[in-house]
Amino acid sequence: MNQRAEDQERVFLRKRSRTESTPKRLSKSKGPSCRKSPIASHTPVSSSSEPASIDTKASSSSPLIHSPWFSGRGRGNRMRDITFPRIMEKYLQGYRDHYEGIDPTVRLQENAVSKISRVKSFLSFMAHGFNRLSDWLFLRDLKRIRGWSRSLIKSSLQVTTSDFYIKNISHFLKYMNETPCKGSRLNQNDMILITREVAAILKSMRKKVFIHQRQVKRDKMEGLPSHKDIMACLTAAKTRIPQLLDVMTSNPTHATRSLLYGYMTLNWSCIYGHRPGVYSNMTNTEVLKAEITGTAFGHLIHVSNHKTANAFGEAQMYLTIEEFGWMKRWLEIKGTLTGTNNRYFLCIAGKNPSRNLATFLRLAWADVGLKGPINFTDLRTVHADNAKRFQDISNRQRVSDFMCHNTATADTFYAKNPSLKEAADIRMLFTESLQAAVAAASGVSEDNLGDIDIQSDRDSSGEEPYQDSTDTETSDEELYKDFNAWRAAKREQSMAEHSPSDTGEERVPASAPTSPDTDNVASDQLVNMQCFVVLSPLVLDELIML
Repeated sequence: MNQRAEDQERVFLRKRSRTESTPKRLSKSKGPSCRKSPIASHTPVSSSSEPASIDTKASSSSPLIHSPWFSGRGRGNRMRDITFPRIMEKYLQGYRDHYEGIDPTVRLQENAVSKISRVKSFLSFMAHGFNRLSDWLFLRDLKRIRGWSRSLIKSSLQVTTSDFYIKNISHFLKYMNETPCKGSRLNQNDMILITREVAAILKSMRKKVFIHQRQVKRDKMEGLPSHKDIMACLTAAKTRIPQLLDVMTSNPTHATRSLLYGYMTLNWSCIYGHRPGVYSNMTNTEVLKAEITGTAFGHLIHVSNHKTANAFGEAQMYLTIEEFGWMKRWLEIKGTLTGTNNRYFLCIAGKNPSRNLATFLRLAWADVGLKGPINFTDLRTVHADNAKRFQDISNRQRVSDFMCHNTATADTFYAKNPSLKEAADIRMLFTESLQAAVAAASGVSEDNLGDIDIQSDRDSSGEEPYQDSTDTETSDEELYKDFNAWRAAKREQSMAEHSPSDTGEERVPASAPTSPDTDNVASDQLVNMQCFVVLSPLVLDELIML
């Protein structure tokens, strides 16, 4: 069976067309004169069909490896043109089926296509220069895995995007470890080394990813729309939506419909801050069901298909009688138009939901007369920030659940990116803690904490606070020299106090015991022991050693 797969692979390599408009197939190496494949611009690791040795040592001086597959977007991306032998294509199709599940949505199918394209790009990069691909032994080159990761980081991609691509490969390798491909010669030890290398790469990127996320969050918080802009949008929507519906009744055009969609989504986002997937996946059936269950208080729409349905269930939108009347009127207008046999409320040409709501939102934003960029995430962040600042804990949780927002994730970003006022409040906490510490040391009651000036050299009592004679900038060597000098002076003083007087009587210090059995040595030791309370631990250790 393996011989048959190898024969099919050789035929595939021989018959594969090599046009300049599409990426070239991995060519079979025939020595130094063979032409290199454009999959990677580095020298092939191996040009034979024998298993390559596992490289477990990192090389910081390895040449820069670059992959040309990350060019273009969407259907123009060249990653979609990569093909492999039949047995590998079948295995990748099985991985795609596993990722999509039994009931994939349109968005999940699109994500699966993108994920398979990234996996193919990684495999093409790793397989460059190898004659046989069906044994998967080209994955054993750990140095090339590091080179592929470097090519992502040094490319025009953001560090979070590179991290996402590497996580895609990590997921594929986990699937491959649990479900080996037929004909693969990778053993369990090989898979452990490969998966461990990818995990180490992800770990080394955590710092850059974390800092990048905080910077993006901080920039986004600084560029949020103001509350006046939100109120201006709500006011303009009440006037413009009925006008645009009248125009669609008399003279329907694509431009008018796009602006109408923009105002509808702008009005909903300024009220609730839902993700655009809630609006695009809202179906005509869900709107009609809300009409049946509506009352004089309004209508409640339940949207079952959205991003966080697994965690929050159906997304909800409460609309007044006037606002729901706009939607009902649009359903009637759609029935008179051609090419609108779409089951989604915001219909477009075809059967899939609209993917241009962000463009429609910007059209409505400009029509209101507002300037600057805008997107659904900014409007959503405004509501999340308002709920955090102006609502108590219980009401904030109710608002967050209604807009399908996870407060735990948001609090993580807020804690790492405080505003200017929040940072000033945090500094006040430091000041209050320091005042309490000074009060505890000086015996001042809690009622008089405000009388203590932590920036001056005296407290309210006028007494000099204790000052450590040891400078924080002093090195340990200088500290020991000062201590030895102080100890020598202390000993001389002790010996002078205990030396016999002219009358022949011994002079005992006031702090020494009055026992007649106390001799000079004991007194000297007692004096030294009384000084331990003002010495640092390092000096105390030195005394113990003596």
